[in-house]
Amino acid sequence: MAAAFFGLAACSDDEGGTLPPPDPDASVVEGTYTGTMTVADNASAGDGTETPAGTAVTAEVTAEVVGFAGFPIRDLVVQIAGEDSADAIVEAVGEVDYAIPYTAVMSEDGSTVVMDLAPETLDISMPVDGSDPVQVEVTVTADTEGIYTVESGTLEFGLTVTGIVVGGQALDGFESLTLEFDLVNDDAGE
Repeated sequence: MAAAFFGLAACSDDEGGTLPPPDPDASVVEGTYTGTMTVADNASAGDGTETPAGTAVTAEVTAEVVGFAGFPIRDLVVQIAGEDSADAIVEAVGEVDYAIPYTAVMSEDGSTVVMDLAPETLDISMPVDGSDPVQVEVTVTADTEGIYTVESGTLEFGLTVTGIVVGGQALDGFESLTLEFDLVNDDAGE
């Protein structure tokens, strides 16, 4: 009988103690991120040209979307209007918001979150030559999943711009672009 009492007493050890933290779930991916977006012209991929420097980006990841306020559109504008007028057009367009819906699943070992990205069309109202704005539709796909690494708080994913339609007409001669994102969760570890 005494042994049974000690066995029960040993199981009741949580008085005044703290419970261990819960195992992480897919919500660990949520937060504010900073990092870079690198753009590669798929026509020149693998031709030995230098990898372009990344553009600084900030993203807010919620339970449903990866959201960008001020999505960098300069490389897209260069494809449409050329290098010479790109900066003026980007300034005239102003800040472009873009949200990428996703679903996420935590890996069995809890070390990563796999994100199935479902990008939608990026719509931009772009002034051209001082005339009324032209509607631009940018088709974006995600060929691979995004990966969030819990230990480092990093999120990496790629998107592909597969088409651009300007004023209802497909952009002639457009070669797809790859957008690679390398982000760090500023909220990780809090």
